[in-house]
Amino acid sequence: MKGYAKAVCRRIAADVKEYGMAIAALLLYTVVVNLVFHAFCPLVIFGGIPCPGCGVSRATLCFLTGRWQRAWQLNPMVFPIVLTVAYLGWNRYLMGRKAKGIKAIAAVLLVLLIIVYGVRMYMYFPNRVPYVYTEDNLLAHFYSLYRQMIHVTGK
Repeated sequence: MKGYAKAVCRRIAADVKEYGMAIAALLLYTVVVNLVFHAFCPLVIFGGIPCPGCGVSRATLCFLTGRWQRAWQLNPMVFPIVLTVAYLGWNRYLMGRKAKGIKAIAAVLLVLLIIVYGVRMYMYFPNRVPYVYTEDNLLAHFYSLYRQMIHVTGK
């Protein structure tokens, strides 16, 4: 068992070494944009409109703390995303092998994410979190026509 745990730790350490700079850059981006814009998503920052992934971070936190209904409300795609991450982690770290079919799974997740986004934007935009319009966005600051267009098309 001890050798197995060391092998798992070696695989994790190798990935941290290989992807450490990307992880650090993502963390830096997160801190800076949240301090400056009070948002994470580039679409929200620039256009005030939520992206297909909006709500996934908050939904993941809800999922991990057992608030599954709230996770579903924020973004139901969190469930297949968490299952996919678990599948990847199981295969990569615990079993020491590549996950089979991951490209197909990623493609299906992307298509589902876009479909769920379209349906939920139609149903909830701009009145239900996270499908809300953020008025304090860069386009609205520079183009009053954009601000008027969003207000006209919103429910």
